[in-house]
Amino acid sequence: QDEETQHSLECIQANQIFPRKQLIREDENLQVPFIELHGESTEYVGRAEDAIIALSNYRLHIKFKESVVNVPLQLIESVECRDIFQLHLTCKDCKVIRCQFSTFEQCQDWLKRLNNAIRPPSKIEDLFSFAYHAWCMEVYASEKEQHGDLCRPGEHVTSRFKNEVERMGFDMNNAWRISNINEKYKLCGSYPQEIIVPAWITDKELESVASFRSWKRIPAVVYRHQSNGAVISRCGQPEVSWWGWRNADDEHLVQSVAKACASDSRSNSNKLMNGNCSRDFSNGGDLSDAEFDSSISNASGAESLAIQPQKLLILDARSYAAAVANRAKGGGCECPESSITCEVVFMGMANIHSIRKSFQSLRLLCTQMPDPGNWLSALESTKWLQHLSVLLKSALLVVHAVDRDQRPVLVHCSDGWDRTPQIVALAKLLLDPYYRTTEGFQVLVETEWLDFGHKFADRCGHGENSDDLNERCPVFLQWLDCVHQLQRQFPCSFEFNEAFLVKLVQHTYSCLFGTFLCNNAKERGEKHTQERTCSVWSLLRAANKAFKNLLYSSQSESVLYPVCHVRNLMLWSAVYLPCSSPSTPADDTCAPYPVPGSSPEDQPLGRLPKTRSFDNLTTACDSSVPTANRRSSDPSLNEKWQEHRRSLELSSLGPPGDDPFEGDSLSRQGRAPLGAELSVAAGVAEGQMENILQEATKDDVGLEEHLRGGPETAGKGDEVALDKEKRADSLCG
Repeated sequence: QDEETQHSLECIQANQIFPRKQLIREDENLQVPFIELHGESTEYVGRAEDAIIALSNYRLHIKFKESVVNVPLQLIESVECRDIFQLHLTCKDCKVIRCQFSTFEQCQDWLKRLNNAIRPPSKIEDLFSFAYHAWCMEVYASEKEQHGDLCRPGEHVTSRFKNEVERMGFDMNNAWRISNINEKYKLCGSYPQEIIVPAWITDKELESVASFRSWKRIPAVVYRHQSNGAVISRCGQPEVSWWGWRNADDEHLVQSVAKACASDSRSNSNKLMNGNCSRDFSNGGDLSDAEFDSSISNASGAESLAIQPQKLLILDARSYAAAVANRAKGGGCECPESSITCEVVFMGMANIHSIRKSFQSLRLLCTQMPDPGNWLSALESTKWLQHLSVLLKSALLVVHAVDRDQRPVLVHCSDGWDRTPQIVALAKLLLDPYYRTTEGFQVLVETEWLDFGHKFADRCGHGENSDDLNERCPVFLQWLDCVHQLQRQFPCSFEFNEAFLVKLVQHTYSCLFGTFLCNNAKERGEKHTQERTCSVWSLLRAANKAFKNLLYSSQSESVLYPVCHVRNLMLWSAVYLPCSSPSTPADDTCAPYPVPGSSPEDQPLGRLPKTRSFDNLTTACDSSVPTANRRSSDPSLNEKWQEHRRSLELSSLGPPGDDPFEGDSLSRQGRAPLGAELSVAAGVAEGQMENILQEATKDDVGLEEHLRGGPETAGKGDEVALDKEKRADSLCG
């Protein structure tokens, strides 16, 4: 009875709260050029120069004669008029869209419409994810089919905390306990309701600690090494201020983390060794390779950063100067005098303002005509890869301390919701193979990013009245870029493929799903997003073969030690460059709702066409849609694998058909007119861009072979050289 009542309410909600809007056509002969999603309502259809342009409550769709631009509205960061007749749209994922109109008046009309459409919502229900879910429920209720469970994340996500505590083997009898001090978020609004702390720390002490930590974000344990018992904790900065305040309960809690590790029934007992009180890597971006390598070498002693176990390592993501400067605002860092059993390390990671500036520089670079002579130096000047390098180094130091030195680590930055989840989540990904599975990766994102309050609404700009541009920053995108770098270095260690990450980037901003709405779990609970929106994990589910990494081996390295130097990192062309996004096969596994009577596990394996970035999640993934032949750019794939991929391409080709979600940029059926040029102003061929990027690593082929290792890399230097010759020939031709 309750379920029937709920379905009835959802139907009323869909019809009355999310009514369809009246379609306005500039020409009576114009038709909506795409298949609408459930709850999607097209508001305007008109003509641009040599194109049909349509605007719905979810997307902007521009259909040219030989190409299609299709982008969710919330992915658009800004719209401006350039050259009188041209609209210039900047997207949050680094893409740029240009659309040419015949008259100035027409251009201005569409400028006003789009600016109104992309404005942050006045209330959260204005986001499309709520209408989409409500109409999905109405459709399935009318068909008397129970598909509501397909909107939800899996059991591994909803029961993640309990499962993780058991999986990691915490000794809950002697060393640790689960505190409910934050039940109903009464202590900290941006923390989960249950946290792990040392067993002898009382809730009264935790309240005292909360008064001393930024935003009451107290040290909470989030990971335990299953072999040696060392843990990773996270928190906000201590509120030392200029007065140099100290808190005895805070110091006791920090020291108790190390003691709890020692008393854990499965921990290894090791002798304490005194070392340096602090170390500053404030110039982490400029840290020489030799200095970094020596800091994580196996050598022991006071001069080594990785000193003996059980001396708690406090990793402050900021530079020492920034940490001290925060004292003027009431923050600061741990005092060496109060942490005699700890070592404090400053990593010198940039704040959100520097990261935002770097990303804007990268976007500007990727939207200009590339100059092969200085493109790489221009890329270096954006400092994007340098920021990735420092982040990877920070995570690697945590891994080294926990895995090799069996030391507990405490990570924080200023507030603990930007750089802290980047480091902690990346370290856990390196330490634990479980997080490199599709299921485990979902748990990782939910735990470190969502439960611990990364401000997705503010950072992505889709929160209620989130007009403050200074709060926006691609923090999560930067972290996903690091995951992509790890995928490149360890191609057999991840169960999911690059298309999985690209899709996650897109739906972080699209607001088709409710997973990344709001700033913390408390807000999501108050808005009932889990009950009123679909989960992105219903699309990126483990059973979806579209996102399977065919090279994955569960027997690959247990702990990953990546190369973090800038020269070993690559620009994520699938996200930042035009016409280079891997996507999903042309089959129904793309949809969060499987076709009735079909089994996701039985779906045929398809090719990865490069242009379909935003799937029509319920109807677009038709096996009749043609796919694009694409040469793999991964030199780690051997000849036999390339032959297998080509056979898959041929088997997946079908008759021509329109894909209503054919890419966030341009289709590969031909070059688009001026209005459709995206990112690269003059429509530079993909081969040219790849050739430019390849020059960055032409001297590192031997190093890459060494990194990959294994018999499949034999002779890969010749393959890469041959690959370059083929591309050079194609460019000359």
